Amino acid sequence: METLETKKTDKWYTLKVLSNFEDKVKNLIEKGLELEPSHKEYFYEVLMPSEIVTTVKHGKKTSRVRKLYPGYLFVNMEIFADEDTRELNPNAYYFITGINGVTGFIGGKNPVQLSKTEITTIKSHIEKFQSKEVPKSYFDVGQKVTILDGPFVGLHGTIGEANADTQKLK
Repeated sequence: METLETKKTDKWYTLKVLSNFEDKVKNLIEKGLELEPSHKEYFYEVLMPSEIVTTVKHGKKTSRVRKLYPGYLFVNMEIFADEDTRELNPNAYYFITGINGVTGFIGGKNPVQLSKTEITTIKSHIEKFQSKEVPKSYFDVGQKVTILDGPFVGLHGTIGEANADTQKLK
């Protein structure tokens, strides 16, 4: 007999949402589950993979959240009432597609289930970028630059090496 934990780990689907509405849709799904606990029997989890990107402009460091898959959310749920006939569970399907900002599933009325390797890759991306800030680099090797500050002000040069982690150029 399959346990709830087994079901939770292998039924992932990709949900298409309006661009820049990913946070809002995720919150609406979670709020809908709180208001209607009966939906929790077929709905388990929603993922929105993101990373924190830091930039330095005019000497000030700013951080923002960048979505790894803009326009998509990943949901762990039982969408089919019967796996053999692939008959949709109307409660599950219309609960998700009825949320403002959701445009549908990848596969439409026959949602395509993500493979184990795909969801493992997505989860590893989440773990990799969860607690680490990723610096955004505006410089590439070979790019011509003018030094604006320090003892070499006004000199021109070419970037020979760019280290995004330490944010240093040579």
